[in-house]
Amino acid sequence: MDLGLQGKTIFITGGSKGIGRATALAYGKEPGAQVAISYCHSREAANEIVQLIEAGGGKAMAVEMDLAAPGSLELAVSQISRQWGGIDVLVNNAVVWGDPSNRGKNLEEQPWEAWQEMININLLGTVKLTRLVVPFMRSRGWGRIVNISSDLSTDSMKGSGPYSTLKAAYVGFIANLVEEYAAFNILSNNVLPSWTLTERAKKFFPAQTHETLSKAYPTGRITLPEDVASLILYLGSAANGHVNGESIRVTGKASMPLLNYLFKEVRATNA
Repeated sequence: MDLGLQGKTIFITGGSKGIGRATALAYGKEPGAQVAISYCHSREAANEIVQLIEAGGGKAMAVEMDLAAPGSLELAVSQISRQWGGIDVLVNNAVVWGDPSNRGKNLEEQPWEAWQEMININLLGTVKLTRLVVPFMRSRGWGRIVNISSDLSTDSMKGSGPYSTLKAAYVGFIANLVEEYAAFNILSNNVLPSWTLTERAKKFFPAQTHETLSKAYPTGRITLPEDVASLILYLGSAANGHVNGESIRVTGKASMPLLNYLFKEVRATNA
C-alpha cells in the first residue's frame, strides 16, 4: 500500500525507545519519508535509529528535546523546519514518567507534585508542541496528528491516577483539534495501547512476570511496540483519508480486570 509519504516530514517525540522507536523505524522504511525523532536522555539510542534508517536508504535526524525545559520545544521544531521546511505528521509519544516510588499509591497517598508534573509537563507540553506544529500543516492544507494515549485512560488501575488522567485528557484535546483543523485536511487521532512489551517494561518486570500477564490477552501474548507502530503509521499517513477524532485501542482485547488481578498477584509475589 502506498502511504503517500513522499516528501513528508514526520516528527516522533520520544522516538529513541519503545513505541517511539518502532514507529520511527516503520516510517523510515516508507519511500521518501523524512523522519525526525526527539530524545531527552538517550542520545546514543536516537543516533542508532538515525543510522538504521539511513542505512536502509531513508532520511532521518535526531533532536534533543525536554518537555519540561523552557525553549526546548521551540528549538526542536526550529531545527526540523530548517532541515526540511516544516512538519507534516506529528506523533506525540514522549512522556515524563515521574518518581517511580509513587507507583501504586492511591489518590490520598500520591504527592500533589506528582499530579502537577504529570499534567503540567506532559499534557501542556503536548498541547504546546502541537500548537507550534499546526501552522505548518494549516499552511500546506494537509497534516496528521497522532497522540499516544493508553487504555488506562478508560480502564484504570490503583496507583495510576495521574497517568490515567493525563491520557484521558488527550480525548478532549483531539476532539478540539478536529473541530478547529479538520477543514484544513488535518486529521487527528489517539492510539490507546495496553501494557506493551517495551525495553522499559522488560526492565520493570522479569520475563516470568510477562508470561503471567500474557494470560490476560486472548491472543496469548502481550502487545508489542510494532503492533502499535503499524496503526500509528496508517493514521499518520495519506492512506488515512477519513479516520478523524477517534481513540483506537491496540490491546489484543486484553481483559483489564484480569490484567489488574495479575498485576496484584505479581506485586504480592515480589513484595
